[in-house]
Order: sequence, then structure tokens, then C-alpha cells
Amino acid sequence: MILIKKAFNQYVPAKLQQPLRRFFIRPLKGIIRLVIKDIWLPIYRIEQSGLTAILIGHQACDSYLINLIYGEYLKPIRIGTVPIWSLSRVMRHWQEKADVIIFRHRRFRPQGAFARRMLIMPYYVAQSIDLPPPDADLLAFFYNSTTRRDLKRIRDSEFKYEITQDPAQLDFFYHQMLRPFIQYRHRDAADILPWDAFRLAYEKMELLLIHKAGLPVAGNLNLQTNDCYTLHVLGVLNADKELLKAGTIAACYWFSIAEAHRRGCATVSMQCARPFLKDGVLVYKKKWRGRIVADHREHELWLLPCGNRPPMHRFLEENPFICEQDDRLVSLIFLGSHTVLSDKELSSYLRDCHFQGDRLSTWVVLLDSEWAARTETIKNIMRELPQPSHILDLSHGSLAELPELISNWQDLRHGSSSEFPELAYSRS
Repeated sequence: MILIKKAFNQYVPAKLQQPLRRFFIRPLKGIIRLVIKDIWLPIYRIEQSGLTAILIGHQACDSYLINLIYGEYLKPIRIGTVPIWSLSRVMRHWQEKADVIIFRHRRFRPQGAFARRMLIMPYYVAQSIDLPPPDADLLAFFYNSTTRRDLKRIRDSEFKYEITQDPAQLDFFYHQMLRPFIQYRHRDAADILPWDAFRLAYEKMELLLIHKAGLPVAGNLNLQTNDCYTLHVLGVLNADKELLKAGTIAACYWFSIAEAHRRGCATVSMQCARPFLKDGVLVYKKKWRGRIVADHREHELWLLPCGNRPPMHRFLEENPFICEQDDRLVSLIFLGSHTVLSDKELSSYLRDCHFQGDRLSTWVVLLDSEWAARTETIKNIMRELPQPSHILDLSHGSLAELPELISNWQDLRHGSSSEFPELAYSRS
């Protein structure tokens, strides 16, 4: 490097040196740094409560997921780097020592046989609502046992709404509603766009403001594209707990649905949510007849389950989730020694974890022999659910087998199930 600099200063005319540095050398250095950053990936490790997680990639350290695994926002320890071409070798090394390996990269996806051994978890999933015809009774269409309380709170609070594109109102929404609400909801994991970037991204959208007694108390930004009305981000004034109890969030959803129906839209696309079946946002949207659809705006997480130790079983049992295998969405519900439910409780639990969606199937994974002995009971419950459903007995197997078993489910249905004796039941 020193020789190159010396030759540059010696042989390049002085009047050309500064322009070359500014317009060629400095940009080239930046490109080289980005390429090196993309090729050489950091490796992190978290080891606590008997559970070891290895995280690979600049985007792998997801605070939301870490909090689910460990119950707190732990800071991963960086233990090394790996070039992309050695990724499989490094994963083989760590799978003997870890419970789960998590990979996330903005440009690169695992390939080949090793990729088939991984679960692909979308960073977000979206929910879409099919609206009735414009002349239908919207309230009757949505009124049910799960929405009744929300609709009553909206009526009792006497909320009203308006649609605006006033820049001053957007400023007010961002600083007084959105920022406080996100900070209240996500705490240390809050990720908020700076004002200038937010304004650039959202200034052309419509702001639906909720009013109570003539004052704005909540709002969300929406955008109509053809016959689809999309809800983007919402906020509540100062994240006020009394306003939250009064039903401001329900009002944001309901009035957005009502506005879309008034315009004759066919569908409402709701804000994205994390793909965990107990996630509060995901569960709340379910009551508005939302069906799960894939959301590919963010790079997915790749999970390699490595072992069968109790801490990993506990995490999976407590956090059923959606993954995407072979362009199909799959809900995974795990039942093991940490889950104690009567038959009645089990029926309620499976129904609560059941979602409808495009190309979505539900898998119940049995992790111990006691749950395997209750297969017939689970079958009877699953038969009453409208989505394709399957039961997978892994009580004598390993979590490491799970991704490939799911990927091969078509072969199982066409007579090759003898290769996979863990599959107890399948219905579609």
C-alpha cells in the first residue's frame, strides 16, 4: 500500500491527484468496504439459562427474537467472522455446540442441501381482509364475539375520524402520536425513522385522524392502491393509557376499514406483524377477519435447530411461529413436556393458535411420548379447523429433522411416508 501511494504521488501530475482522489479513489474504497462487509459476516454467541444461540450476519442480532428466546434483551458477544463461502462449514462446526443457529443477510441466502435443513422465518407477515360489496352492511359483516367489545368501546367513546394530507398534521402525528406509541410498545427494541426520512417516506399518504370531543387522539397513515386500502403505521397521543383503554387502536382499524368500504375497495391490507402466533399485534388483527399473507419487504431469518435440550423445547412450546418453506406458509405449534393442558384447554389453545391464510397450513409438532399418546385427540380437534393441518411426531426424533420433514410433506402425501415414520397424521 505504501508503494502504491508513493508511485501515485510520483507519477500522477499534482493537478490530477486531488480530482482522482475525490472522484475515483474514495468512491472505490467505499465500494470495496461494502463488498468486504457483505462477504465477511460477523458471528455472535449468546449463552444463558442453558440455551446457546449462534447468530451469523450483520442483521442476525434481532432484539425481538432474542427477547423471546431469553426473556430479556441480551447483548450478543462477537466471537469471530466467516466468509460467505465457508458458511456451511462454520454452521456444521457450531451445530454440535449450539441449540439454534440464526442467520440473516441482506444479499445472501443459504443454498443447496444445507438450506433444506433450515427453517425460513419471514421477518414480518401481513394480514389481508376481504371486504363485502359496497351495498352490504359492514357492521353486520364484522360484528362477532371477538369484535363486539371493541365496537362497543368505539361507540361509547364517540370517536369520529377525518382524512387529511396537511403537512402540519403529519408533523403532529409523528412527534406526538407515533414516536411515543412505538417507544411505549417496544421499549429497548424501538426502531423509529428520523423525522426527515419519515416525512419523505409518508408525506404522500393519507392521515386518518381519530377525534374525541373534537381533539385528535390517534391516527394512522393509509394508502389506496387500485382497490386495496393499506394501513401502514399508527400512533396514539402520548401513548396515553386511558386513550388506549378507550379503544383508540380499535378505532384506527375500524374507521380505516369503514373508509375502504365507503370507497368500494375489495381488500384492506393491515400493517405487518411479527410471525409469532402469540404476538399481540398478530392476534389482535385476527379478530378483524384477517388472513395471513407473505410479506417480503424485510429480509427473512434462517433458523437451524440443532438439538433437543429442554431449554430449546421450552422456547418453541412458548412461541409457536410461522415459517415459509417452498413458497408455502407453515404455522408450527409445539407440544412437549413444558405444555400441560387438559383436552378442553388443548382445544382452546389450538384454536387460538390457528390462523387462516393464503397457502397456509398448520403443523402440530409432538416433542414427547405423552403428547404422542394423545394423537387421536389432537386429530379430532384439527379436523374442525378449516386450514390444511398435520401432526408430526418427533417424540423419538430430533428437531434437526423438522425442516426437511416439512419440505418433503408432498412426498409424504403421495405414498412415501414410510421414509418418515414420525409423521402421524396429515389432512388437507
